[in-house]
Amino acid sequence: MRSCIIALGLLTLLGSSRAGAAGNKAVAIIWKGAKTQADAEAKMVSWGDLGKVLEKTGLKLKDDQPKLVQSKTVPGLKPGFWVWLLGVCAPDEATPIVEHFKLLSPETYSREVKVPAKKQSCPQREGAALEAREESFKLPSGETLRVFTREEREEDAEEEEGKWNHGSLTRYHFVLFGKDGEVLGATDAVGEEDVDKSAGDGPTAYRCDVTSLEASKEGTFILTRSCHARAGECGALMSADEVVTVKVNGSAVSASAPKRQNAQYAECD
Repeated sequence: MRSCIIALGLLTLLGSSRAGAAGNKAVAIIWKGAKTQADAEAKMVSWGDLGKVLEKTGLKLKDDQPKLVQSKTVPGLKPGFWVWLLGVCAPDEATPIVEHFKLLSPETYSREVKVPAKKQSCPQREGAALEAREESFKLPSGETLRVFTREEREEDAEEEEGKWNHGSLTRYHFVLFGKDGEVLGATDAVGEEDVDKSAGDGPTAYRCDVTSLEASKEGTFILTRSCHARAGECGALMSADEVVTVKVNGSAVSASAPKRQNAQYAECD
């Protein structure tokens, strides 16, 4: 009987030990690193624009991230380095966040570490995933302008009687990368869009589809979309094409206001 009790005690201890080890499993997400603190700190100069684009595309870091730490202070990392830590995530949360980082900063990498769940600090990704498109062009000076898209939705949490607001759109993010892959600047424009809402001056319902996204010889992107209203009163705009021009000027990227073409209006009886 005593041997059974001892055996059960050992099994319980072993089980709790394994559970504790499993609870310490985590993934560290690292942006950049260097062997000395000074060299690592010097890399921070390229964070500003990258941080803005990450937030704009739905990835929010904790207030103290990125955080410069010695690798030896994070169990599982190879000692002897200073690294910019973007966060520590549970294994099942890390993959989509790492993929998001790598789209905008390919040098980002992850490592398995041992950090208790209560000490983990994982960035938050809100909404749909960021996706890379094939369109891009390389400037004579060596920079590259790339295009990414992300789906966004707008819904009223509580709709009043007789009023509603439903909408979805695809936002196009134009990001300029330097010769070494660092983010230099970015802008965005609305692409596909589907709106159905009741406003103070009556219902609004229309849809826009992107018909083309082309790189021109002048080093610009031309985004063209075709918009159609579902209904309209006498003289109301029923359809039109909208053209947005994205330009690069040095390290700055800008998008023009939509230029309307081929407008059609509702006929009056």
